[in-house]
Amino acid sequence: MAEPTESLSGLVEAALATADPARLAVTEPAGSWTYGELDRASAELAAALAAAPGGEPAADGAGPAPVAVLLPRGAAAVAAMLACVRAGRPFLPLPPDTSSAALPELLGVRDLVTAGPPPAWWTGPASRVHQVRREDPPAGREDLSAARPAARAAAGDGTGYFLATSGTTGAPKVVRGSAAGLAHYLRWQREELALGPGDVLSNSADPWFDFSFKETLAAVVSGATVAVLTDRELLGGAHLLSWAAEHRPTMVCLLPSRLAALLGAAEQAPAELLDAAFGRLRLLLVSGEVFPTPLLARWRAVCPHATVLNLYGPTESTVIKLRHTVPPGAAVDTPTVPVGTPIPGTEALLDAEEPAELTLVSEQLALGYASGGQGSATRFGTHPDGRPLLHTGDLARRTPDGAIEIVGRSDHVVKRHGVKVSLPDLEAQARTCPSVGSAVALLLPGERERIVLCCTPYGAAAEGPALRRLLREHLLGRVPAAAMPDAVRVLPELPLDPRGKVDRRALAALFEPRPEPVAAHG
Repeated sequence: MAEPTESLSGLVEAALATADPARLAVTEPAGSWTYGELDRASAELAAALAAAPGGEPAADGAGPAPVAVLLPRGAAAVAAMLACVRAGRPFLPLPPDTSSAALPELLGVRDLVTAGPPPAWWTGPASRVHQVRREDPPAGREDLSAARPAARAAAGDGTGYFLATSGTTGAPKVVRGSAAGLAHYLRWQREELALGPGDVLSNSADPWFDFSFKETLAAVVSGATVAVLTDRELLGGAHLLSWAAEHRPTMVCLLPSRLAALLGAAEQAPAELLDAAFGRLRLLLVSGEVFPTPLLARWRAVCPHATVLNLYGPTESTVIKLRHTVPPGAAVDTPTVPVGTPIPGTEALLDAEEPAELTLVSEQLALGYASGGQGSATRFGTHPDGRPLLHTGDLARRTPDGAIEIVGRSDHVVKRHGVKVSLPDLEAQARTCPSVGSAVALLLPGERERIVLCCTPYGAAAEGPALRRLLREHLLGRVPAAAMPDAVRVLPELPLDPRGKVDRRALAALFEPRPEPVAAHG
């Protein structure tokens, strides 16, 4: 019998065929979906997508036309992505409020999956607008083997999906994701983390971010349950903690910024609530930003039994390419938690003089950019031995035991009055101050080239002028004179972008000069 995990579609088909159709696949406020319902809905949509014109590879070897998925975080989006995989069609997840046809037209989108009428920019025929249809399950165990489409590998150029990056590290880009690379990652996560039908995985990320793949697609290929968080539950730590107490997840994926918000509530919560929220939790996956070691220590104080994994991988790398596992009780003696070592099939390269730019070499990288990428610090290339490589634009160094620690973005090492200054190092030193929770450093443009440090207080810390004075005293002797901030702004919390990452643009806007009011003349 052929190995069912040779392709992304084979991996998905094997998982759906072996899952108990009565087991919960997705839980969300609107209701719960079983694996039988997910299988049936995605198979029906897959059949329509496979039969539609443009669903076959082009004669010139190009892949089938992509399918735009305009659905919010939830069961329907999971079903739509599975349907595209099963039909051999690349998927392009987009926010439902997308107002421009520019990206779909650029990529040659021929089909649209949405929850209601098509958006105003859609000019295709109504027959190419699809919906995920959920039917009431039949009584008893249903035989779906005849309804399942034959597994179809990604044809032509091997594209499995397209993702538009946010542009926080440069101009927005459209990444052409590899179906084989995604399959490789999903198999690795399932095996490395021993995920199975007894697991409940959080889904905090929207489908147009690859962060979500480790929560949704990884759950499906493992037979686990996806527990979807609402936008309200992501607004603050108290809401997130209440969600965890209700759903009792076994694996939670969070960005450090959202983890800090969760801990702000957890550190004030009674033991009974913490036990309900974290009693079954065995895995905390952190990625998307630098993970400060003091934040790990705070987490250990409220949940000492869960294994923590710090994951690393730009969108261009196909979800994740490095990981560092911190078992219960293990110590971390670096300013930030390392991202560790490469997953199988990946090699990480650093120049001899560290910190240096991290380069990834792997056959499972994304296939390149469908649009953008010019002038970006992240760029594709080819290793001398012919393997694909990715210059990540991230600065890294090796710890004494060989693990890789991310220092920060290369474009966050700046020159100020002719002297090189590492803003990430300044942030790391600020976070070692016991009274500081989070810290972000910015270089403001202009003749004065001012460095400003934005931070949040932690615990019973002094606020306002007292905390600013305390932090300045803490930094003296720890950072070079050229890196000392010109100003320190204490904020109750740092602004976050739609992904949950710290929004540096919003912080910089706090320091923009305000226009002088115009005096009224009578």
